[in-house]
Amino acid sequence: MVRPASYENADWYSDVALIDDPHAYFDFLRAKGPVVRLPHRNAVAVTGYEETVQVMLDTEHFSSINAVTGPVAPLPFDPQGDDISEELEAHRSRIAFADQIVTEGGPRHADLRSIIARLFTPSRLKELQPKLLATAQGLIDEFKADGKVDLVRQYGGPYGALVISDLLGLSDRTRAKFRGLLEGAIPVPMNASEEDMLKNPLVGVGKDLFKLIAQRRVSAHPLMRPLRALLAHEDILNDLAQARYPDGTRPSLVDLTILAAFLFGAGQDTTNRLLANAFRIIATRPDIQQQLRDDPGRIPAFVEEVLRFDGSVKSGGRMCQKTTVLGGVEIKAGTSILLSHMAANRDPARFPEPYRFDMGRPKLKEHLAFGRGAHTCIGAPLARREVVTSIERLLACMGNIRLAPVHVDPNGGLRFDYEPTYILRALASLHLEFDPIGGD
Repeated sequence: MVRPASYENADWYSDVALIDDPHAYFDFLRAKGPVVRLPHRNAVAVTGYEETVQVMLDTEHFSSINAVTGPVAPLPFDPQGDDISEELEAHRSRIAFADQIVTEGGPRHADLRSIIARLFTPSRLKELQPKLLATAQGLIDEFKADGKVDLVRQYGGPYGALVISDLLGLSDRTRAKFRGLLEGAIPVPMNASEEDMLKNPLVGVGKDLFKLIAQRRVSAHPLMRPLRALLAHEDILNDLAQARYPDGTRPSLVDLTILAAFLFGAGQDTTNRLLANAFRIIATRPDIQQQLRDDPGRIPAFVEEVLRFDGSVKSGGRMCQKTTVLGGVEIKAGTSILLSHMAANRDPARFPEPYRFDMGRPKLKEHLAFGRGAHTCIGAPLARREVVTSIERLLACMGNIRLAPVHVDPNGGLRFDYEPTYILRALASLHLEFDPIGGD
């Protein structure tokens, strides 16, 4: 692990020594101030809660065009002057991942969000609840009798992929295929080239989704009416294929495919990692595990505190497009922003005793795990349902949950391996042992 003295010249985007304990690194930065210039990549880190909210809400001075890559992929032009907003848009097609909903802005972002929002209505999520339960129980039944599980590989990863498949109404065959494609996927690994970033299993998912969406759009043509019953099996995906923007225009098939594929990437990764972080706490805090067993009604509050304490998202990117001042620091146009949800959620100025896990913490939902402003995670209601449902079922089927010996080092300390990515707080595995409860 990196010693504090070495933080001074550390590079968040490539230094794998920062993976195990990112909180300590952010504490080091925060001690210098809520906004700190970094030694590499023409970047500034924002660790203060109030300043993070300010950046998330200020779409005039800060663009989300580099939300995925941060400063890892350099701008394809030399920024000049105090306003590069027009240049950013002119070069969008040459910026990696700048066609994603999380990297778009303004009317274009609002249009894309209007399409995807129809999947997350309260009524649709309510209809999905029985499938959330069935999927959870089905996965648990695969390992319950063993008395042990790698929660990341055997539950969290497939659960997220299967739930998004159900959200889109995909067939069992397609669900199984996507589960296999997405197993073990890592979003934007450290030191990856732009070419490596694009070698993503979501590309394969996208190709299949494009075919399905195109098929459903074709099936709506009047000439195809006699074959419609054969072509349109997945009703929700069909609704997506026929969707229109608020002004009545139709999204392109590429736009719809990008949106649907994004759901798999974002939905699977964040849910999987949040569940693992939650069960690391459950397995190492018998007192909390017992409280949740005694009163399952506390599980939603537990999840909110996990989101604050050790949520899925470590950092995202922003690009300063108009020179401004933040936290007393002048930020020039063309400067990349390291925006850390994780750091903001442990800012002691906003959350007293931030290192104490407290399910009774006042204003639990004021954490920034799901962002704030125009880019607030649209899937947050589903993520909460997924994780609460999973914890309820796992606790109901698994007694005395504890860490497997692989996580205990010879000196009695605990050891965990995290994926080498600067975006997610992602346990590579979480091996648990438990006493099966009920059934065979």
